[in-house]
Amino acid sequence: MSFYGADVTDLHRLAESLERSAQSLQEIATTLSGAIGATRWPGPDGEKFSHEWSNQHRATLVRAGGYLSTASQTIARNAADQEQTSAASGGAFPGGANPGLGLDGGGGGVSDRPDNPNLSDGLGDYEDLDGPIDFSDDALNPTQINQGAVGDCWLLASMGSVAGFDPDFIRDHMWQNPDGTWTVKMYNDGEPVYIQVEPTVPENGVKDSDGGDSWASIYEKAAAEYFGGSYADIDGDWPDRALEAITGQPSQNLGEASFDDIEQALDDGPVVVTTENKDKRLWFFGDVVDDQDRIVPNHAYMVRDVFTMIEEDGSSQRYIEVTNPWGPNGGDRYGTYIFTEQEYLDNFDRVYTGSMGD
Repeated sequence: MSFYGADVTDLHRLAESLERSAQSLQEIATTLSGAIGATRWPGPDGEKFSHEWSNQHRATLVRAGGYLSTASQTIARNAADQEQTSAASGGAFPGGANPGLGLDGGGGGVSDRPDNPNLSDGLGDYEDLDGPIDFSDDALNPTQINQGAVGDCWLLASMGSVAGFDPDFIRDHMWQNPDGTWTVKMYNDGEPVYIQVEPTVPENGVKDSDGGDSWASIYEKAAAEYFGGSYADIDGDWPDRALEAITGQPSQNLGEASFDDIEQALDDGPVVVTTENKDKRLWFFGDVVDDQDRIVPNHAYMVRDVFTMIEEDGSSQRYIEVTNPWGPNGGDRYGTYIFTEQEYLDNFDRVYTGSMGD
């Protein structure tokens, strides 16, 4: 009788080798980005090289690392399946009944095309991406996020804060596959999870400031898949959960922290603040918090900075700068605002901090 199936020890060894190689490519991309960013090269040639590196060459390295990581997980999963089946049957796979690596488009491997997350009310239908995804610094600027029909400010504010703190982190954690799908690298209890999604997004999901599809559109879709398989699963939650899923690092809820606490936290990673819901209403569009109607109750904001400004009378005043994930256009409550510490204490009730690791 013949038996088929790889040696599980060899499979585990191969998976480890692939993951090490993937990490090496990620480190090379990060190191070169740092070197390029630190190089003084003013003028059009320098700008052209920097743009090509960020959008082409770096992306190629990141995609290659992503392929290796995905293949590593597939092989490790295959080895575990083979061990389980072998233990249950008392031997190797008989008659060629091997679960397979999935590399040929079957078995749930790297070429297996995923389902779309279920749509929630108001999102419209899925549509093809409206063009190439821009990963330039301008495109990754948190002010470009324009929340759609999902109540996921907790997620979008966390995504934007991470992008604002380290744009390369976003570039390193999502890539387009040869078959057109996209993979987003997220984390579960600090361990990488690779979420593959189709190159389609909801008509009324998150967009950029001009109403076009963006990196956030893909990330939002991957998060919907990650958190349960439906956009309804990301309609309302807390920023610490998002920060940990995005970065793989622990997040803290500091409560109503001081400016000193927030300023220190901004040195270490992304920071998100949430506003009070003083009238305890279930929905916020009819609610007003501060006198100038700038703040959305029961909402999450990205923290950009804590700084000191010299006033006209010569006195100094500290401010916090926050950005609403609703985008820069659309009225008094949209865009970026600054608040004094007292205004902040009067209207914001929680501070969530993240870490980007070593």
